[in-house]
Amino acid sequence: MSSTSLPRRARPGRFLTIFPLTLALAACATTEFTRPTPDLAGSFAASAPGRSASGAWWQSFRDPTLDGLIRQGLSRNLSIQEAIAAIDAAEAAAQITRAADLPGVSAGANASRAESTQGGITESTSATLSTSWMIDIFGGNRAARAAAVAEWEAAKLSQEVARRTVAAAVTSAYIDLRFYQESIALTRQSITSRQETLNLTRDMVEVGQASRLDQLQAEQAVAQAQASLPALEIGFDRSLNRLASLVNSRSATLRPQLQKGASQPSARFKPSVGLPADVIRARPDVAIAEKGLAAAAARVGVAEAAFWPSVTLSGSITPANIRGGANPTSWAIGPQINLPIFTGGANKARLSAAEANAVQAELKWRGSVLNAVEEVENGLSAWNRGASNVAAQRRLVANAQETVSLAREAWGSGQTDFFTVLDAERNLLSARSALAGAVRDLAAGYVSLSVAAGSPLQ
Repeated sequence: MSSTSLPRRARPGRFLTIFPLTLALAACATTEFTRPTPDLAGSFAASAPGRSASGAWWQSFRDPTLDGLIRQGLSRNLSIQEAIAAIDAAEAAAQITRAADLPGVSAGANASRAESTQGGITESTSATLSTSWMIDIFGGNRAARAAAVAEWEAAKLSQEVARRTVAAAVTSAYIDLRFYQESIALTRQSITSRQETLNLTRDMVEVGQASRLDQLQAEQAVAQAQASLPALEIGFDRSLNRLASLVNSRSATLRPQLQKGASQPSARFKPSVGLPADVIRARPDVAIAEKGLAAAAARVGVAEAAFWPSVTLSGSITPANIRGGANPTSWAIGPQINLPIFTGGANKARLSAAEANAVQAELKWRGSVLNAVEEVENGLSAWNRGASNVAAQRRLVANAQETVSLAREAWGSGQTDFFTVLDAERNLLSARSALAGAVRDLAAGYVSLSVAAGSPLQ
């Protein structure tokens, strides 16, 4: 029933009776989001180093060049800047939802001048000051505000994800660059060694101590090593270009610094992991999924509130003939009730959609927890075996070096054929390349495990 159908004296009493009930219903409509509890094991299947809270994880490499590249990437990377812009947009959206809880005030003015058929001129001026306030009885605005705040917090966490991703990508590209640089150096050393063998073979062919076949095989060994060099140089260039993109710089600017020889990165300390519960708390992607679940749950509250009446308290005051002598004033104030009676099933469909989105958000959160645990388990498996692989490859390189020396001595004294020397040199290059690859894999495993475990950036 509208207010105009009520006797004038009945309106204040009725309004004072309804208003306390409105406040009581508003208090009952508030729904708090309960943070979900993940089902986690007490420890990881593979042995995990303890959690360390001091220092950024990449500082374990003790490489000033890498430190500088990461600092540059964190300050200039475009993905991080995009994430910062997304935070600003989410904050603005949250501010819009907050404004819905506050009264709206507007003002307007009107002036007119008219001439009648009798020749008289009339002037009129008026101004209107109006206000309206939608009373959030069933928590629709509060739920929308909770959803917007959760999305804003998720946007802030997305910046942290972007920072961690950039730091990991810069480190990985740097590890690859140093690997290709080491492989190029090893290949050039092998070319030099094989060229020396070829020169020796030619001398022995001239004096009849070696055959033409021995010389052809030696030339083939040199050509094979030379043919493998361009692919490694391309790998170096690609890693350099990747670094330039990540730190928002130019390859030509970075090349002079990175072309200088440097050893492959090797972590001086164990990665910081801790328990599964520590990992879940430290992972920003899991926190983002949780914020998404909170926002989806709040959206259900918004959809539910649409089924119930809404009350808007509005009022206005309009003084007329502001410039004239007379100043009649009209004013109005009172509540307006909107009751959804028939919406063609739209409200029910919106609620079903909101509930389905909430189910998806919960499954996404559970999936993020499982993914985090899986990544740490895989990282631990690779890390625990990576060091053993490096040690085994070092022994293989030492053995191959001794084999080359003995093969050359035996061939020079006529105790073996030339094929033994060539085979020993190929095995040495293969062993050195495998060692470089093992060192790269161990460093990459450190990066992957550190990121998976949510290790700090500072």
